[in-house]
Amino acid sequence: MKIDPFRLERWLLEKAEIDLGGGGVAKLQLKEVVPQMPTDTAMRYGATNGSEALRAQVADWYRVEPENVLITSGTSEANLLVNMTLLEQGDEYFAEAPQYEQTTGVARMLGAKVKPLHLLEEKGWTPDLAELKTKINRHTKMIVVDNPNNPTGALMTQEEMQTLCEMAERVGAYVHCDNALRGSEADGKPAPTPEFYEKGIITGSISKLGATSPRIGWIIADKDIIERCWVMKDYTTISHCGIGEQIAEKLLANRSRYIKRNQTIRQANIDTWNAWCKENPDFMKCTDPAGGFTIFPRYKSRLGSSKFAERLLKEEGVMVSPGDQFGVERHLRINIGTRGDTFARGLERIERFMRRIIK
Repeated sequence: MKIDPFRLERWLLEKAEIDLGGGGVAKLQLKEVVPQMPTDTAMRYGATNGSEALRAQVADWYRVEPENVLITSGTSEANLLVNMTLLEQGDEYFAEAPQYEQTTGVARMLGAKVKPLHLLEEKGWTPDLAELKTKINRHTKMIVVDNPNNPTGALMTQEEMQTLCEMAERVGAYVHCDNALRGSEADGKPAPTPEFYEKGIITGSISKLGATSPRIGWIIADKDIIERCWVMKDYTTISHCGIGEQIAEKLLANRSRYIKRNQTIRQANIDTWNAWCKENPDFMKCTDPAGGFTIFPRYKSRLGSSKFAERLLKEEGVMVSPGDQFGVERHLRINIGTRGDTFARGLERIERFMRRIIK
C-alpha cells in the first residue's frame, strides 16, 4: 500500500520569521480554557468512543443525539476512519477542488478513483453542481466537501447542500462534510452540514477554535456508521487523549466566548488585507472569505505558486502556502487568523517582494 507525500504539511515545517502559511487561528493558552488543571488527574483514557459529557457537548452544538457522535484524535483521524470504513478499491470519490489534500490522499491509498468537484472562482468558489450531476453514477461511493472551504473560505448554502444530498441519494452515495472550520463563519451562523441526510457524515474538531494540541475531533453520522467507525478506531488509535478530552469539554462548554475572540482577530485582519489591496491593486485580488481563517488570492506574476512561496520565504522570511498544493496554480493561501501585528508585518514584506518581481 502506497500513499503520496502530504506536500503541504511538510512545507509548513519550514522555518519562517513570519508564518502566514497555516489554516487556523492564533492559539489559546491553557489557562484561558482550564485555569487550574488538577495535577492529580490520572493520565489515562476513558471510554474509547468519548465521554458522555463530551459527546453531549458536540451533540448540542450540532443538534443531534450523543449516540450519533464518535470522538476521535482530531479531524484528521475522523476523516481517516470515515474513508477506511466506507471506501473500497475502485469506488468513485468526488472531492472539492481546491481542497485540503488529506482526505484525497487517503482515498487514493485505498484504491478509490478520486475525481474533482470543481469550485468556480468566477462565482465566488461555489460548487459546480451542474457538472457533478453529469458525472456521478452508481459507482460513486462518496462526495466530500469542506464547509467552510479550506483554502478559499467559501460557504455552501443550505440550498446547495440540500441539492448535493439529493443528487447523492439518487446514486446511493455518502456525503462527507469536513466541518473543521465551524465557528469561523463571518455571519455567525454555522455553515450548512448534511446531518439531515441518512448517508450524511460530518467531521470536525476543536482545533480551529484555537486548540490544536489536545487533538480532539469527532464524527457525526447515523448510528450504524458511528458503530462501524468505532470498530475501525479500535485498530488505529484505540482512544484519543484523555487529558485533551477534559480540555475539550471545558472549551466547548464556553465555545461562544472563544468564537467571539477568534472572529475579532479574523475581521481585523480582513480589514488590514482590504486596505493593503486598495493600496496595491496590481498585486493580488480575491473576494472576502465567508468563513475560515484563510484567504486564497490570485496573484499577478508569472512565477508558479511553489516557486513564489519558496522565494518569498528565502528572501523575506515569510511563509505562505502555494496554491498548487491545493490543486490551483497562481494562488496563495494566506492565514488571517494570526495576531494582527504579525499579519501586518507579513503584508509589508510581501509588498516589498512583489515590487521586485513585477518590475
